[in-house]
Amino acid sequence: VIQDGLDNLNKALQLRPDYDDAMAYVNLLYREKADRECDMPEQRVADVKAADEWVDKTLEVKKAKATKQQQTPAGITLDQPKK
Repeated sequence: VIQDGLDNLNKALQLRPDYDDAMAYVNLLYREKADRECDMPEQRVADVKAADEWVDKTLEVKKAKATKQQQTPAGITLDQPKK
């Protein structure tokens, strides 16, 4: 089930690379996967590392979106008449 979720989220991220909610869920699924692999320490460490990388990616995208939103004028903008 976890791998199916990761596959579906990766498809979503291929379609929309800035989909920060999908990135956050990838992080959570890797953490869940790590919890279930307590008998395989190397794989568990790799999954936690992957989860941490997804947290970093999510934060980068959210910061970029916030910066872009701050640069966008608020309110209604009217098209300028053509000269």
